[in-house]
Formats: sequence, structure tokens, C-alpha cells
Amino acid sequence: MSSRKQQMKQYVDEMLVCHQPCARHRRAYWNLIREVRAKSEILSVGFDPAIRKPEHLRVYIRALAYVARYRTKCIHQPESWQPPKAQAEPTSNRVAFRSLLKHLFERYPVPNFLAFAWMRPQAKRWIHELYVHMAAGRGVRQFKGKPGIPLTPTAAKFFLKAPDHLAPVEAMRWAQIRGFGGSKALAAELVRNTILKEPTRDERFWETVIRFLIREKLSYIPQASMLVEFIFDQKFQPAEKVWGRGGGPLPLQPEFSVKGRTLRSLLRHMVSWRQELLLKRPSLAKRNFHWEAIEVKPMVHQDGDVKWLIFELLNDRALMLEGAAMDHCVGDYVEQCAERKSSIWSLRIHAKGCPKRMVTIEIDPERKTIVQANAKSNEDPSPAAKEILERWATREGLAMCLDE
Repeated sequence: MSSRKQQMKQYVDEMLVCHQPCARHRRAYWNLIREVRAKSEILSVGFDPAIRKPEHLRVYIRALAYVARYRTKCIHQPESWQPPKAQAEPTSNRVAFRSLLKHLFERYPVPNFLAFAWMRPQAKRWIHELYVHMAAGRGVRQFKGKPGIPLTPTAAKFFLKAPDHLAPVEAMRWAQIRGFGGSKALAAELVRNTILKEPTRDERFWETVIRFLIREKLSYIPQASMLVEFIFDQKFQPAEKVWGRGGGPLPLQPEFSVKGRTLRSLLRHMVSWRQELLLKRPSLAKRNFHWEAIEVKPMVHQDGDVKWLIFELLNDRALMLEGAAMDHCVGDYVEQCAERKSSIWSLRIHAKGCPKRMVTIEIDPERKTIVQANAKSNEDPSPAAKEILERWATREGLAMCLDE
């Protein structure tokens, strides 16, 4: 054996030791390694043309270590495995590894994308659990550990047909879209190019968007990813990122919905939303005022899964967006705030990952007095919001005189 090949083999041996599982799975691991080495070229140096460095074998070594942890779920032992016979071209490592998994676990067929997921570098445990679950003949809808992408019975059938190159969670989204009646092209576009490749924090909302895109029968499929990106920006992204400096931490249109919209109207809105906002608030284009904070500290209050925030609005754009979202006239207070005759604050809540404006507060800086505190459309604050407001006022030594 050449010196170089000997060095490479030694390197592989070191990787095998490095990735061996804990003591309770170690015997199964080394038994599996012995059989794989004896019967296949999966761990051989230089066998697969796609693998030019021994380091690339780490993918298979790591996968075999994962497999060893599930030895109690095996229906056959490694000793009885017979890899596929080589044809005119050598059998690839992926095909041989797929054959090994099928032999060890599969009472019932499992999609290739789920089998190949064992080789993904950051494969999560639920993926292995799902593979074993389905190999035993149970359906994906009965699996309790999957991400939060809901699948209908029809979608569950499409899950079995998802393309081999998809990650399992991507296959779930692909199957969901196909189950709703979406085309292969639409499913591929949304999985490949949008945030929908992962579970979202508001699956019910995104289901309405997916159904909308299917119903509207897009003639130009890449339009779908552009629409999803636009909707995400408007409904979920902080306005500061979408509008620009001064937009604030809340989304521009947190109540955005596709209900009652058509593709034509949504495309029109996507093109002209900024102009529409400027028509409603022309001062956004004309002004660019910023002012210093007053000597009152903001507050963050955590109550279980709910987070309350109170902070000062320090520029004209923030005032305009607050006024538009809360349906009141605080956007007209730019001059008073710039001259420090008034200080406007926003009380907001973050619950289940969704931010929401609750109360707009006006402070008289000279008197250190809260003179206004109004919810949307100048309604009274909710009892919970009022309690947070009073707690903050007490902490900061602010008087409350809301009748003025």
C-alpha cells in the first residue's frame, strides 16, 4: 500500500473513532462499520468519483453513527445485508447506503429524500425518528415530532412522492402545497425561494396565502416568491427594515390579509404601497426630524410568554406610522416633539411572537406628567395595558393627569 493511501486510511480510522457514539451504542456501531467495510466501498478511500478527499467520508461515518443508535428498531442485522451488485459503472456510495437503510429498517417503503436525510450534516433527531416511524408502516400524519406544517390526508400522500433532493421539512411544505391543488412548479418555487421552506409562526395565515396563489393561477410562477416576500415584509418585518430609518420596530401592515383581494389588486399594491402611504402622509417625504430622548427610561416587562415594551418615538416617521396604525392624530405632533414641548411613547405587546401596538402615550416633559394614553381610535387602554402603564409611571416618577 502506498504511503499516501496508508495516510488516508489512517485518517478515515481516526474519523471513525471521533464519531463513535456513546458506550451503549458503541458495539452496534463498530459491528456496523465492520460489515460496511467488508461488503461495500462506502468507507473506502477513492472509490466514489464524487469524493476526492477522505474528509468527505465524514458524511457516511456520521450517518452510520446515527444508524447505530437505532439498532433496536432494525428488522434485519447488518450481517445479512447484501449491497447492490455493481453494473457497468461502480455502484455509488449513496445507492449502497440507501440499500443498507432499506435492509435494516424498512418493512414498508420510505421516500428517498427521508433516507438520504441521514447524511445531512445537521440532521435533527426528529428526522431519524420519522424515518423509523414510516419504515414501520405508520403515516406522517400520525408522527408527533414533526415541525408545525399541517398536512391533510391528501398532502400526506404527496409527501411520499416529494423529490429526492428536498430536506424533510421542505418535503412537508411541498406536499402541503400539492395537497391544496398547487402545481409542481408552484410548490418548487415556494420551497426553493421563500420563507415557506421552513415552518412559520403563523401557519394559518400562510395557508390562506398559499390557497390564494393556487386560486389565482399565476401564469408567471416566479411571481409567487415575490408576492410572498412582499407579504412577509408588510405583515411581519419591522417597519424600520421595510420603510427605512424611523419606521420603528412594528410591521407596516400587521393586519394584512389576502381576503377579498385578487392577484391584480395585490400586484398593484405591491408596486405602489410606498406611494400610497406617502399620499396619505405627505409629510413622510418632506420631513426628516429627529430629537433627543427625554430623561425618562423605557421599560421591558416580561410576564410569562408575554413581553410588554414602552419606548419613546424619536422621529417624524415613527410618529406617522404610529398614527396610521392606531388611527389617531399623533402624526401631527412632530413640531411639539421637535421643540421638546411634548414626548410621545408607544406601549406594545409581544405575544406568541406577534408584536402589537396597544397604547400611545403623551408626556409633558416639563411637568413629568402623562397627559394622554389612548388605545386604537382613541379608545381607553385595556386593563392589562393600563396596569403596565401605571407600573412604569410609578417607576419613573411620572404623574398621571389623563383628564386634561
